[in-house]
Amino acid sequence: MLILLPVATGVHAWLFCRDNLPRLSEEAMARLKAAGVHNPVVDLRFYDIAISGEAPDPAAREQALGAIRTLVPLRLQPGAERIHVRASLSAQLDQKTLRLRGWFPDGDEISHVRRLVADLRPDLVINTEELHSAPEVRWPEGVKPPFTASSPLLKPIIDTLRVPAELHIHAKGDAIVLSGLLPDTALKEELVAALAEVAGARVVDPTGLQASPHVLSAAFAKPQLLTAFANSFFSLPPPRSFDIQSDGIPHLTGMATRQLESQWLALLRPITGAAKVDAQLTHLPSVYHFPGYQIQSKLPAATLDSLREILRDCVIMFDPGSAKIPPQEQIKLSTLASSLLAAGPSLGLVIGAHPDPAGPEKSEKDISKARAGAVLSFLVEQGAPTTDIHAVVFDPMPAGSPAAPAGPRCVEILIK
Repeated sequence: MLILLPVATGVHAWLFCRDNLPRLSEEAMARLKAAGVHNPVVDLRFYDIAISGEAPDPAAREQALGAIRTLVPLRLQPGAERIHVRASLSAQLDQKTLRLRGWFPDGDEISHVRRLVADLRPDLVINTEELHSAPEVRWPEGVKPPFTASSPLLKPIIDTLRVPAELHIHAKGDAIVLSGLLPDTALKEELVAALAEVAGARVVDPTGLQASPHVLSAAFAKPQLLTAFANSFFSLPPPRSFDIQSDGIPHLTGMATRQLESQWLALLRPITGAAKVDAQLTHLPSVYHFPGYQIQSKLPAATLDSLREILRDCVIMFDPGSAKIPPQEQIKLSTLASSLLAAGPSLGLVIGAHPDPAGPEKSEKDISKARAGAVLSFLVEQGAPTTDIHAVVFDPMPAGSPAAPAGPRCVEILIK
């Protein structure tokens, strides 16, 4: 019996390994898979079991370990439970809130990722309540912090968050407000500086304009060219606006002269290429007709108000085809000269002739220039101040338009 005992023990062990270990191994694999473990591996050494694999989260890992510990007669020794949680990251964009979900190893990478995404998309609220860390989490192969926008774990999310560039500049009242998204911080700063140069007493508010390298590049986002246009367009009184999106079509609203409109279109051409400009502009004869025009003449307020009233009623009418001042209009100018002389040398004047829009452009421009010159000469002869007085030809205004003059062949005198 003593001789047969070791033999029987060996046979029993051999039968156990042959009949029971495969069944126990299959059962262990089934329990691991049921707990959600990916790529499970089971290693049986008689009654001792070692397991490895990847669980989707710490709860699934604990479920897998519990299932193996209750698998009798196997024993799960300390250090033999090599099941790790693979780091994961997913995102859901809900309007302006980005919710990040997943698991990271212990450390400060959650706050780092939060800052990184916030820098790339400053227009979003970043919610990390469902992004957790735990000691049993491991980074996937080829992934290690610190993260950048091109890191394998982040890149799929970052790519879906890239947004098209857009720019909106609105001047209304005493403020110039910028909003939108630009791909370049330097361009944003350049725009703000250019508008500050022409803002005068107006406030430049760039709080709604974000700049991020995560914004898609845009053909309109061209430094110097874009700022040159903005500087020119917003140097004029409000209200006026400029809007452009990824389609590259600029939308303009505001007041303009024909000459200024041509100037702005020329400035926009290298920015927009073949895209047609949507210009919803109200045309006026000159910048001096803009409602918000700031008078440059340094005169007392009472004197300015009085002169405005006088000049509003002093429109000099001419006969068709003539640049000679009619007698009744000379009487108007003679009466006006004394008021201009009383205002002193600080008074600046613009004597502008309105061409007849129905006549030939060149001949109308020539005769209008002669009419403005005739009025200027007459006022100088009457003793009006000559320090700052100019004769110009205004843009022709179609009859019936809100900016049309009192008559098609008239000269208007405005305070500069």
